[in-house]
Amino acid sequence: APAPMEEALNLVHEAIQRAKGLQLDSTLNITLQRQVGDNAVTFNVQVPPAGSPALSRRLPAIPSMGDIKPVISEPHSLGGRSNTEMDAALLAGSSLSGRRETGLSDGGAHDEVARLMGEIERLKRKALSRGVNLTSKDEDVPAEDVARLRSIFAMADSTGDGHINVKELQALHQALGEPLTDEEAADAFQRMDVSKSGDINFDDFLSWFTLAHSRSGLLSKKGQAYSKRFKKLMASIQGQFDLSNLSCSQTGEQGTLGYRLNFHYNDRGVLKRVSPWHDIPLYARDNNLHFICEIPKWTRKKFEIATGEEFNPIKQDTKNGKLRNYNYGDMLFNYGAFPQTWEDPKHLTDIGEPQMHRGDNDPIDGVEVGVGQLRSGSVTKVKVLGVLAMIDDDETDWKVICISTADPLADQINSLDDLERVYPTMVSTVREWFRVYKTVDGKPENKFGFGGECKGREFALKTIQETHEFWKTLTSTGQKTV
Repeated sequence: APAPMEEALNLVHEAIQRAKGLQLDSTLNITLQRQVGDNAVTFNVQVPPAGSPALSRRLPAIPSMGDIKPVISEPHSLGGRSNTEMDAALLAGSSLSGRRETGLSDGGAHDEVARLMGEIERLKRKALSRGVNLTSKDEDVPAEDVARLRSIFAMADSTGDGHINVKELQALHQALGEPLTDEEAADAFQRMDVSKSGDINFDDFLSWFTLAHSRSGLLSKKGQAYSKRFKKLMASIQGQFDLSNLSCSQTGEQGTLGYRLNFHYNDRGVLKRVSPWHDIPLYARDNNLHFICEIPKWTRKKFEIATGEEFNPIKQDTKNGKLRNYNYGDMLFNYGAFPQTWEDPKHLTDIGEPQMHRGDNDPIDGVEVGVGQLRSGSVTKVKVLGVLAMIDDDETDWKVICISTADPLADQINSLDDLERVYPTMVSTVREWFRVYKTVDGKPENKFGFGGECKGREFALKTIQETHEFWKTLTSTGQKTV
């Protein structure tokens, strides 16, 4: 059976052909709507009365639906809408209400079909870049590859404005282990640069790259081993991340609703604003993990990563328009989160309770138990020791116990048993703090899964990796806020 988009196109074509045989005395509107996954896609075409002039611009012949060659060699639109607006309208399920004013003669009808096919072909590529397959099973997008490519693209983006030029495209492919000749790079760039602006964004690149590596794509032979190379490449990329190049800047005044702590990274002399949640790698090159401190120990202002804001700065949490503090008292530990993790609210977790619990829609929390105070916004390499399965408002809210690798006693602590030996009652103190801290506000005590047991290092690492996979799925579509 034909794919939904191809079937819709055939029906539009057939309707236009039938209309051509009629002696129309007024404009005929042809509307077709098809459901593609969760999206309602609507096509609107106007066939004018007989004798109307043809469209002034002719389009080249249309290749097969699976071919990735561009069918339009200059900026174009459908119904007066730009490419970007078409993407937003069709992929979001909106219908196209704008209509072309130019009439259609016999030749114009063919041009209208050509234009529709061009738009559909481009939208197929756009959908693929978001992990939505509108064509065949051979063109699926591996979610983790999307996240990896996004990191590589950011490295090639020398200006940090989200766009690259043809030379940077060549450098990107060189890094991928797929060097392109000048001719190949120029041809590929022309296919991606549909707006003829001289640069491309990540979506332009990813949609082309995905189909180019499909079984019939022009990079299929070059890219047969690219998935294996990705692992080595990403290990190299993660290794290039240098904490000393990370800095923070403050906007607004502490103690106000407008206060934000923003993150920046010095990338080869170019200071780029980055997201602490998405752009700081979870794993350090020595296989320890990166921990972002939100609330320093011995303080009580409830700072957190703003997962709902662009670039996800750190802000002070609010409730009913007022800034929140921990009324129970100061934190006894450094509290924060692990980057590139996400507790998926659609995922139900078995934590040894009669009922399963959903994720809390945040990065997984970390509790750093070293002797020193970390500053808010600092990023520290930590050893993972264990994890508590706290239940907060019927949601799983993992608390990962960890210690800074720079702590004076870190060499002596590699497990929960070591922690109990060096810092007796530390785990029970952490658990008790989280159990009762809400009671001063008249709320019930929090509960813990697994009977309150703190699970060990291996279980904790497995849980963190699971939330890392959830994060990959979330961000593979380009989503950066929740």
